[in-house]
Amino acid sequence: MSRKLTKFAERLRALRGTRSQAEMAAFIGMHTQASWAQWEVGARQPKLDMFVEICKKLGVSADWMLGMDDSPQQPKPSIDEQLALLKAQLGETSKNMESLMSQISNLEKERAKP
Repeated sequence: MSRKLTKFAERLRALRGTRSQAEMAAFIGMHTQASWAQWEVGARQPKLDMFVEICKKLGVSADWMLGMDDSPQQPKPSIDEQLALLKAQLGETSKNMESLMSQISNLEKERAKP
């Protein structure tokens, strides 16, 4: 077993804390804890999509999970990334607002009918 897999297993166990393997498996969207148990002892490793989900749900960086970094925190998005996200959210809010205004207008018209 490579050192990186050992580090992954150690950090997975540490992140679980006092919760059960079944609780953690359910939290990340798995149906059973069997795979989680194998990951914790280093017998298997998760598929890439599940590894990404683990990192996202537990709020840690992939580098930290693999033992390549000592900081568990995910890097902060750049200002450009933050601006793009906010602009996208604003666009969705505007679309929702237009839809709501249209619905209100239609209901007011319907109420005004004799």
